Amino acid sequence: MDVLEAIFGRRSIKRFKRDAIPYRVLFDIFEAAVSAPRAGNIPSTWMVLIESDKLKEKLKNACVDQDWIAEVPVIVAVCSDSKRLKQLYGERSSLYAIQNSSVVIENMLIAAREYDLQGSWVGDFSETDVKKALKIPNRVDVHALIALGKPDETPKKIPTVQATDLVYYEKWKASDKTSKLIPLSENPKLQKTIQKAKKRSQKSRDKFIKRLGKTIKHFK
Repeated sequence: MDVLEAIFGRRSIKRFKRDAIPYRVLFDIFEAAVSAPRAGNIPSTWMVLIESDKLKEKLKNACVDQDWIAEVPVIVAVCSDSKRLKQLYGERSSLYAIQNSSVVIENMLIAAREYDLQGSWVGDFSETDVKKALKIPNRVDVHALIALGKPDETPKKIPTVQATDLVYYEKWKASDKTSKLIPLSENPKLQKTIQKAKKRSQKSRDKFIKRLGKTIKHFK
């Protein structure tokens, strides 16, 4: 899969099929995850793979309004032990630890697209309860729970913000040149990806309408 296609096609999914993910696929995803850049080239992010229903139930109870997480094929707890970072960077080590984990997570979610998988980044949970369920030491921080699996829904995601809205030129709030530097509205690859997303969303919408026996005007 093309890298940009994987990025633009990523969705946050909350309804997954129960199909198991082969270990060879998980291995590739984890290898991609740990290939992410890291501060000082110091590994500070660890991952805990969860497949058992018993542990998924405990994690569901640790999360806030995330009951769907108990039904996903795989959960990955992304954790950080910043001891070595503290030795080198002092008080900024906690920031670098979060940054390290963030790029690991993004690599994981993008790599999953190679196998037509999707994921969801969950951050609203009781860290104490997650640590207790997974026997994680107190010195280790839990940054996120990542749900992975084959999607059983197709939420539409049409970009409403472009890079020209968020990129400044050489100083804060200076955007006079960014429209020339980043003409995303004219980027054929992006437009192709957006059109694909629109078609998928329309197809899902039509199926939904047909199933309920309603007409298109009810949804306009």
